[in-house]
Amino acid sequence: MNDTTQLHPHETIDLGALSLEKWPGSVAAKSGVDASGEVLSDLDAYYVPVEAHAATRCIDGRHDPALDEAHLGPQMPGGAPGAALAYRLATDDGDLTRATFFDDAESMIETFLRLDLSPGGHKDDKADEGRLGCGALDSMSAIVANMTDSQLVEDHKRVVKQILGDDFSRDDYLRVLGAALVLQSRSEEYFRDNAKVLDTLEEKAPGSISVLEGTHEEAYVFVNFIDDTTFSSNKFSSHFGVQAFGYDIWRSRQLARRLFGVARTDAMYKRFVHARVMITVATLMTLTNGSQRLIVRIPEAM
Repeated sequence: MNDTTQLHPHETIDLGALSLEKWPGSVAAKSGVDASGEVLSDLDAYYVPVEAHAATRCIDGRHDPALDEAHLGPQMPGGAPGAALAYRLATDDGDLTRATFFDDAESMIETFLRLDLSPGGHKDDKADEGRLGCGALDSMSAIVANMTDSQLVEDHKRVVKQILGDDFSRDDYLRVLGAALVLQSRSEEYFRDNAKVLDTLEEKAPGSISVLEGTHEEAYVFVNFIDDTTFSSNKFSSHFGVQAFGYDIWRSRQLARRLFGVARTDAMYKRFVHARVMITVATLMTLTNGSQRLIVRIPEAM
């Protein structure tokens, strides 16, 4: 047990496969993966304290050759730009029928810098022309489409409820879903300049973009509620020979507090966290076939 775990008493819960349905994505867990064995019992060894000024990382589990394992930032889908979509869906700030993701992402990057939170994002070594190499940013339109798909919405809501537990609100879920439906109706226009987002990120925060290597081989999804800790992804994949998506939900909560300056019971706080989790689940639907195992780390007091 590492020092971080000793400071944050918690429990690790295996919630089983993401889904028994066939999700639209292509990434499949390797056969024979057993979450009840060594991975689950040794997971604490792969969580480390967050370094305050390390760049925000995506949930992607692929290898980052430049990653400094002693200075890791928290993980969120799409890195810092990905938070822009959650903000757009959760708030009434601006006109949903006129906004663009590029403008929203630029504003969110500037907000991170204003709040002294280090933004970050990534490309990969296989990105085709016009694509970034980040599954979340490249697939934003598909993510919104899958979130609002009538054939997927019940399964989507089920996983969101699994993650949020007692904090789940049907009203907040439906409100964010309604905003996503409006956005879906003009998806092509809203997401038209996605490919320029990382250029803006590099301009405003030099050195914040990673280049990941290899193909997706994620077998797990780790959702982490333990404040100020994050997943050591390179170390994990090197040891176990499989990758894992890592989502630090505590950072979504922290960001909501910093954005809105409100209590956890405030409507804007709750809707932003709902939107962040809903986008994360929809991202997993878009990238995977649902066969990955969902593991959560929660404080004992929860």
